[in-house]
Amino acid sequence: MHSKNLRAYLDSAVGIAGLLPQAERLIELRRIYSKLVPQQLLRSSSIVNYRQGTVVIFADNNAIAAKLRLLSPRLVNDFSKSGAEVTGIRLEVQPRPSPVKELAAKHARLGQAGAESLDTLAKRLPDSRLKQALASLAKRGESEAGEPKPARIDPVQEGTYKLK
Repeated sequence: MHSKNLRAYLDSAVGIAGLLPQAERLIELRRIYSKLVPQQLLRSSSIVNYRQGTVVIFADNNAIAAKLRLLSPRLVNDFSKSGAEVTGIRLEVQPRPSPVKELAAKHARLGQAGAESLDTLAKRLPDSRLKQALASLAKRGESEAGEPKPARIDPVQEGTYKLK
């Protein structure tokens, strides 16, 4: 679709025709704002609305809002010099939603000692679903270890050792 056709379509649509001038005004205000404000403030704020000569700016936090509040008289003046009819600025703190980070799949493995502990516990429990679950988990832990069990030495009595 050509830009002329799109423009004609947007102008003719009953619901959209009223929104187009406001959208164009916001785009122009954002363009001017990007030239007036330092980059670090620009990354943490954005123009979200324009109504009756007042520009509404969302700031990510209170510190950014305070800095913009100090700049607001100059911004009103500079907006006016750029041809925009701005008589005031309203600042609101509106944190941006933080991007959802995908959690990496956890690859936890049950060590041999843990598997033996679970097996011992399962043997002491009465027959139940818990006993079955612990025995299954212990078996899976032993098979994941993939190593043959080393001989365990346990102290018996008075410094003598017995091979288990």
